Amino acid sequence: MKKWFRFFSLGFFSHNMSKESVKRGYTNVFLGFILALTLLYASLVGAEMLPFGTHYQNSPDFTATVHAVLANVDVDKRVLAEISDGSLGVKNSEGEYLKDLLINTFESEADKDTYSVGGYNVIVDLRPADTLAEFEAYCLSNDGKNTEISYQDYLTLSDVAKLNFDFKLRYTGRELVLSDELVNEYREFVNGFNDESKAEAERIANELSQNKITKAEYNREIYQLYFTNYYPSIEIYESTSKVPLLRNYYLHEYISKGVDNYLFIFDDYITGSFKTEREIDIQFYGFYSDFENGPLIQEGTEQDEANSLADSFIKESFRANWIVNAYVYGVNVISLAPFIALMLLVAALLSYSILKLLGVESVLSLGAMLKIIGSFVWFSGFVAAVFAVIIAFFVNKSAITALPLVMFFAVLTIRSIVFVIKENKLHIEQSKQQAEQVEV
Repeated sequence: MKKWFRFFSLGFFSHNMSKESVKRGYTNVFLGFILALTLLYASLVGAEMLPFGTHYQNSPDFTATVHAVLANVDVDKRVLAEISDGSLGVKNSEGEYLKDLLINTFESEADKDTYSVGGYNVIVDLRPADTLAEFEAYCLSNDGKNTEISYQDYLTLSDVAKLNFDFKLRYTGRELVLSDELVNEYREFVNGFNDESKAEAERIANELSQNKITKAEYNREIYQLYFTNYYPSIEIYESTSKVPLLRNYYLHEYISKGVDNYLFIFDDYITGSFKTEREIDIQFYGFYSDFENGPLIQEGTEQDEANSLADSFIKESFRANWIVNAYVYGVNVISLAPFIALMLLVAALLSYSILKLLGVESVLSLGAMLKIIGSFVWFSGFVAAVFAVIIAFFVNKSAITALPLVMFFAVLTIRSIVFVIKENKLHIEQSKQQAEQVEV
């Protein structure tokens, strides 16, 4: 076992040990491949998570914006945030727990003056994620002229004419309140739409009468029944809901339109975008699952400590996102596994071909060369992994997914060429020795 471990761990550094792999099975190649894959996976997760604190501290305007929101020197303007079972809320001066829109520097100049530093925009909206959104439904012509008509006018068109238009939603940014009057209108529509929708509405009404659902749940179900029968599918707007949600207003109105330099704080997660002093662009998400219940910053906290606690809130929220990142990069690495295997095959084929061209017959087959190059794989993955984590402190995130693979292939190829050079050198020396013996 010790002999195998010595071979497996030192094969990259020893010419003779790497050649020893020819006498061993392909299991070592497979183990090296799996280890390299694991190292690359760990490096991608590490490159995502580890540099964040450094990047955050190197973005003074963004940190100043965070301080202005959560640790404002004017306590009356400070968002007195409190965690309760993984959900964020605020306490007002009467000690009541609020779920409301508190800050929007995109719309309010007063908010911008108070909370925005260096052009950063802030949204603090703690209304639940399933809060319904007001919207405007319209249709846009797909002939390049961008002719806009109302959805009601669209419904009056012939089936052929309808093909010239695409359904669109425009979120207003306001919450949709389901009044009894509105719900009654929706109920009348579904009752007259078809027998199936009418039966479904009656089923929902029966559940309300039997106290199986609340009045609020009844209103929402009737609204959803109306919406799904009256409007087309809105999958391009909502991935988790059949009706428009207020939370996605910020996605469609700001983020999808390319807005950067922002901090959005919601009741269940936080997201932001900032630029460091080194011009590195960072986009992040965070969750509150790792926080204990209670206020983020106690009243009467000294300003320096309040700023530090605000910084910790951002960093700890981001760290709670590691499981999501681990899953995403796990899927990515699995999809990249065939390419990594191909790199191994290419390096082996290249080495074997060069030796053949040089007339070196010491490696008898491509399979034997594959075993030799396979002994270099895990350490090539290690070098690429270390490189990825280090370089993540200095480059944009978009470069991280490609650079480790490039570095892996570069190290593997260079080490393979070094093997070829040494093998050719040995071949030349052996040829000279044989020639000298013949002369004698």
